[in-house]
Order: sequence, then C-alpha cells, then structure tokens
Amino acid sequence: MGIAQITTAIAVSLAGLLPASCHKTATTTKAAPPAPPGLIAAAPEPFSRDLGELALTNNNETCVQLAAGKNCILTPRMLDKKNVQITLSVESKTAEGRTQDLSVTQVVTRPGKPLEVAVGDFNLTLTPRVNLE
Repeated sequence: MGIAQITTAIAVSLAGLLPASCHKTATTTKAAPPAPPGLIAAAPEPFSRDLGELALTNNNETCVQLAAGKNCILTPRMLDKKNVQITLSVESKTAEGRTQDLSVTQVVTRPGKPLEVAVGDFNLTLTPRVNLE
C-alpha cells in the first residue's frame, strides 16, 4: 500500500467521524406570552430637577450635585453679547469613584432666560446668569 492510499483511507475514515461528532441537541424553549393589547411597558420617567437661578462664569465649570453619586457640570461660553452656549454633562460615579455613566448636551440660550433641558436621566430647569470674567 502506498502513501497516497494510506492518506486517502485516513481522510475517508475521519470524514465519516465528522458528522457523528457535530450534532445539535434540539432544545425547546417556550417564548414568553405577548403582553395583552393596550399594555405597553413604559420607560422609566426621568428625574426632574429645578436648579433655579445659577450664577455661571464664562468658560469656567460649575458643578451641581443632583443625587447621590450624580453630578451635573455646566460650562458656559458666551457666543456674542446676547447668546451663551452651555455644555451640560451629567456624570454618575460608583462607590469607588469610577465614572459609570456620562451624558453630555449643549444648548444655546440667552442669559437670564429660563430653560429646560434633558441630560441623561434628568430633566433640568434653570435660569443661567453669566459673568464675563
């Protein structure tokens, strides 16, 4: 018997074992029954927080604590004499001090004008007063 015949015999025998080793077990899982019509799972409502009138300084960060482990950092930037761009970032930290969640939003408004903005899980209401220092 030659090497070619031995190689062919080994390949044929291994090819015969391959389908036997690759088998799937049929598992039956029942799908959860659909929710009755009219019942829709509602998303959790965001937390509303009124920050009131905030004194901000142009290009300087101001930190406001929203809840345990959650802070909002506001950074204003005057675009011109009448408009300010405010970057709001809500940051959640773990007990070890690591950042767990970060949400950032930018708004353009006028100083002294009340505004409402959603950032992450929070709906914030505030009236910015910007110092140009």
